[in-house]
Amino acid sequence: LKWLSRWRAKLGPRKRIRRIRTRRGMDPMDLMAWDGTRRPGEVIYDPMDCQFYTWQLAIAQNLGGRRTQEDRLAVCPCLGDWNKAFFGLWDGAVDDFAAEEVRKLFLSNLIASSAWAKVSNSNPDPEALQDCLREAIQTTDQEVIRLCRDTQNHYSSCTGVMTLWTGTILTVAHVGDSRATLGYVEDGLVGYEQLTSDHKPDLPDERRRIEEAGGIVALRNQAAFLRGGDFEERKARGETPKGLQYSRAFGGKDLKPYGLSSVPDVKQVTLEAKHKVLIVASDGLWDVCPSERAVHVALDAADRHLDPAQALVQHALAENRCLQRKADNVTVLVVLFSEGLN
Repeated sequence: LKWLSRWRAKLGPRKRIRRIRTRRGMDPMDLMAWDGTRRPGEVIYDPMDCQFYTWQLAIAQNLGGRRTQEDRLAVCPCLGDWNKAFFGLWDGAVDDFAAEEVRKLFLSNLIASSAWAKVSNSNPDPEALQDCLREAIQTTDQEVIRLCRDTQNHYSSCTGVMTLWTGTILTVAHVGDSRATLGYVEDGLVGYEQLTSDHKPDLPDERRRIEEAGGIVALRNQAAFLRGGDFEERKARGETPKGLQYSRAFGGKDLKPYGLSSVPDVKQVTLEAKHKVLIVASDGLWDVCPSERAVHVALDAADRHLDPAQALVQHALAENRCLQRKADNVTVLVVLFSEGLN
């Protein structure tokens, strides 16, 4: 694996990559990360790639075989200062309403959370990082439920992976089956650490909560679905009740009384020099690409001066073609850490 010794080299010039340039005596942390027209606190919502002081960001999306794009993302490279960044990804189900509303609401709710004051200083409290994500998730979910009620959108929902990077602390909160994986290189070998575990309705603890609330875990085409206890009754009335393939989510107004939860799992990691890449993606990638393979594809693409997020999207599409099945929406967010991280 000759590329392992070279992948950390700076990416060569290519379309859309913009690099930090400094005048003598200027601190790069005081500069804008790409073209100088954006300001700290601005948010990225669309596919792109760019070079920051200690990391590179790449984002790619594809409709797959779907008619609409129901994935949403938000990245804030400078959340108050250049030592804090936010990466969020939300995969919509039923439609894109919930995912779109979460994208609009989440960052403002994060900053407005009661624990944010302990995060905004130069030495953030690790527990406060977890608390502010949890609080922002609950507040955002309540607002989305209200909006769904106002618009009579009974089942719109979305997964979520929300990541705060503060110095060397990476805090990841998630609901649903979108995932985050952290790749590393140690003693010349590539490895990975799974930062999230899918919330599936047939997992013992998830099933117990659902059934105690009167919900149903149903199997269809070998996949488990969460259905409301009123599913058959609503069908009999001529309605079209929905089920979800995950057991925790934003939204899902009419499934919340039946065990659909918005309580996230939160994991915290202290970044070290061995950590090289963070991959956050919707299930359009993970359904056909295991984490170990994803880390290899991303690092190999970086070594060859290619866009690692686009490489993963193309890998997912190719795998679906080989399986002769229609691809889901695919959204991939990749952060490559540089030598300046530690």
